[in-house]
Amino acid sequence: MAFCENLKSALKAKVSIYDSNGNIVDGEDLGFVFTKDLEYKNGITYINASKYIIAISKEISQDAINLVRMIALANIEEAAGFMQPLEYILKNDVQSETLRGRFSDYSVLYIKSKTNFKDLLESIYESTDTSIIQDDEGIYIVKVIDDLEQEADSIIDGISQEAGSNVLIGASRRVGASYTIKDAANHAKQAANLASILGFKEGFYHIDKMLMYGILYSCSDEAVEYYMNGGFNGFYDVIKDKELLDTAEELFKCHLNVSEASRKLYLHRNTLLYRLEKIKNLTGLDIKRFEEAVIFRTVVALYKLKRR
Repeated sequence: MAFCENLKSALKAKVSIYDSNGNIVDGEDLGFVFTKDLEYKNGITYINASKYIIAISKEISQDAINLVRMIALANIEEAAGFMQPLEYILKNDVQSETLRGRFSDYSVLYIKSKTNFKDLLESIYESTDTSIIQDDEGIYIVKVIDDLEQEADSIIDGISQEAGSNVLIGASRRVGASYTIKDAANHAKQAANLASILGFKEGFYHIDKMLMYGILYSCSDEAVEYYMNGGFNGFYDVIKDKELLDTAEELFKCHLNVSEASRKLYLHRNTLLYRLEKIKNLTGLDIKRFEEAVIFRTVVALYKLKRR
């Protein structure tokens, strides 16, 4: 940041800039101390400048402090908005206005996993323009990606071969105009989280295909209960029956083609039809019909998202 470098040169001292939560925005980390105005500690001057704390590695005079604060209030917020590193942006509350025009055409993949694959991913992307950032639930991959599903499948195959693990990957839209890198990161992570809540253990899930589930998840519990009350009682028996749920899911994957679904499940066609009839008896829905299949999938999603 030019402001930080100029201040360092003028004061002949190291300079750090922190946000009010103690996250370093720029400069060398001198150790964060929050102050509402001014504090000297261990030979370091801490100055409050609006939303930021400026740390200077020596004690400076009141005149110098006033000058630093005046310059900071005029320049630091705008400069910080454009110079915050990607990891800071993804992990902190950053205003969208400061991100517009940055990272255009980039997309975000989010690998949701308790296993740390960061070293493996860094070796895979070693010679590419890719940012790999870890948080407490998984890993962001940020880069320009032509084919998101192909990229995700490549990651899934690579991790499976190298680590023998299955992974679940969420994906964002492409950054552009008012859709910022922060929006993309949030969407990628939300897509992965929704897929996990719905019971999926692996695979690729784009935010656009998770849109309905995101809307359902954001609905209030009161609204869901209002529409579910007194109806769909048989769904609980279907949801407890993994065989019936798997049958329904395979039918949906096969675009409601009974013959193809029976082949994929290695079932006689009549056996599959028997299971579908059982679902109909329990729920009142014939999921061979498109409209009723949509209702079935929506209600199952509501049970998983809201009645865990």
